[in-house]
Amino acid sequence: MKLLLLVLIIFGSTLLIAHPASEVNLVFDNDNSMLSVNFKHDVKDVDKHFIFEILVFLNQDQIIEQKITRQDKLEGGTLSYKIIDAKPGDTIKVKTNCNKTGKKSAEIEI
Repeated sequence: MKLLLLVLIIFGSTLLIAHPASEVNLVFDNDNSMLSVNFKHDVKDVDKHFIFEILVFLNQDQIIEQKITRQDKLEGGTLSYKIIDAKPGDTIKVKTNCNKTGKKSAEIEI
């Protein structure tokens, strides 16, 4: 019983400090076919708690999967992708995954 209580306390503590990105902002530059992904994810240590995976979808099809081992800064990070197949009317969706727990996504129409 004491072991179960200890496990629940430790697991609960981890969930309190783990969280998804608070914001994911997308900007697409039509002239250069460049997607800029800016995410806010406040952490105390970018080597231990970070956004580790970014998935990019073009009209429902996953076109990019990137794994990273740390984020740029304590407040979040920025990534850029060239998407030459994107055209007006298309939708780009980006999903971010935290290495502790939590997912956050954003979508933009070209």
